[in-house]
Amino acid sequence: MVSQHRRAIPHAVTDILLWLLASDVAAAHQPQPHSPGRCSNLRCAGQAYPCPPTRDAHRAQQAASRPQPQARGRARVLTTANPLNGWFRPAHTQPRAA
Repeated sequence: MVSQHRRAIPHAVTDILLWLLASDVAAAHQPQPHSPGRCSNLRCAGQAYPCPPTRDAHRAQQAASRPQPQARGRARVLTTANPLNGWFRPAHTQPRAA
């Protein structure tokens, strides 16, 4: 059975494996129902919530889902005189002697 947090991966995720691992850690480290200021995971042994694994998982999810900036529209190319005109002279080839 697939966990609820693994069903819908956001479209902005660029590193799926990192995002899934971070989601698993975040799902395993939830606040205690009777004491929301403490982590319920036994590995944290009652540490304050959000515990270090939860904070790391949230940072990993952010790192895995940063969308790449996309260019919008068209680039504008100026058609003015070429600034390199006159810098290079055409190569003159001389015929080889036979």
